[in-house]
Amino acid sequence: MRWRGSQSTTGDDPVDTHYMECYYQTYNTENVDSLASYYHPEVELTSEAGVMKGAEAVLATYRQIIGIFHDKMTPTSIHIDGQIAIVAIIDRFTAKVDVEDFLGMQVAAGESFELKLRGTYEADSDNLFRTIVIERLG
Repeated sequence: MRWRGSQSTTGDDPVDTHYMECYYQTYNTENVDSLASYYHPEVELTSEAGVMKGAEAVLATYRQIIGIFHDKMTPTSIHIDGQIAIVAIIDRFTAKVDVEDFLGMQVAAGESFELKLRGTYEADSDNLFRTIVIERLG
């Protein structure tokens, strides 16, 4: 048994709805070390901000985001197909400081906004995310 985020898992635990819910709970804690336990060292994350290669690049971006926002992701639906999870997400950002430009928006400290996203996650046999694609919807 090993700890992944704040949840115990075994190497045999599948990528399932519970696993993905645990991932988002961990994401929402703003604990970088716990979040790192979900990523393969060579993970590739693609979003409208570009392509990040490697867990360190993904975590550096996460550190930057949580430095200026409280970022809370809420999965609204989770579809699992083997080691692939497709997740509808509401991502609520609340600015910790005035933000001049984030995805083309100015956000004052204390202001919030939400994005509707779809995340596609592909895990390896150890359930570490190898590929993540985040798309903004609507």
